[in-house]
Parts: sequence; C-alpha cells; structure tokens
Amino acid sequence: MKLLSIGAFMLLLAAAASLVSGGQSKQFIQQSWSRASDVLPERTMNGMGSMIPAYTERVFLLMPLPVREKFGGKMWNAVELMIFRLLLAWHLVPAFSIGFAEGQWARANQKGLVKIHSPMRFSLALGGLAMIPVLVLLWVTAPLMVPINALVSCVFVLAILSLRNLIVHAPTQF
Repeated sequence: MKLLSIGAFMLLLAAAASLVSGGQSKQFIQQSWSRASDVLPERTMNGMGSMIPAYTERVFLLMPLPVREKFGGKMWNAVELMIFRLLLAWHLVPAFSIGFAEGQWARANQKGLVKIHSPMRFSLALGGLAMIPVLVLLWVTAPLMVPINALVSCVFVLAILSLRNLIVHAPTQF
C-alpha cells in the first residue's frame, strides 16, 4: 500500500509539472469554464469567477519569494486551472451522502444481518473510498482536457458502490 501511495504521489507531481511546463493552461481554463457553465448555475459560476483569482493570489503569497519571482509567470495559469478544477470537484460532495443513504437503506432492509463478515469486500470498499481523492487530484493536475462529466460519473459510481459495500459488509457484533 505504501508503494501504491508513493506511485500515486509521483504521478501527481509529474502531471502537475507537465501542466505547468505545457503552457496550455489558459486554453484549458476557457474550455473548462464553457463546459462548466452549461452545468452549474450562473450564480455559482459568478462566485467562482471572483474566488479563483483571490485563491490563486493567496497560493502565490504562500510560496517563497525566490520561487514566485522565478516561476510566477509560468505557474499563474496552471495554478488558476488547478484551483478552478478543485472548486468544481467540491460540487461532487453530494455523491457521498447518496452513497451513505443507499448503504444504510440496504443494511436496514437485509432479511438478516450477514452472519459471516466479508473482510475482502470491506477492504475493497475502503480501497475504493481511498481512490476517490486520488482520482480527483489526478483530474485536477491533468495536463489535458478531461470533461467534468467523466469525472462526476466515475466519482459518483465509485462513491455509491464503495460506501454501500462499506456499510453492508462492516463488521458487526452478534
């Protein structure tokens, strides 16, 4: 598991470095903005429009001065894109509440509790839940245009299935 998390971290760093050095961040922001405006309400999009520059400026203020001076021009658009994608990912949170509710309903409607706990299904459910932040962070730093609909669908299905299995196959006392 340690090796997998190290590999995911290295992939995340490589994707972020590629996004910064690619120089296409401004195009990705424009494409993402137009696609997101089809889905999200105008009020939410206006709020994001004012939040993105403020968050980007705050991120740059947290960086050491030599890094800001050396890489500031190259990184500004890439950081704006990552912040915009993180704000879009924030709208995925309802998927977890739906998965939790479905798992509770499945657990309550079982004819009898599962007499034999399935550690394999429980572990797979925990692994599925652990993959959601990795999937979102890889999408945030991806140096290519991935539609938000693809991410929403993947995270939604993974959240519902993982939470349901986590709740249904959780160890119980008899």
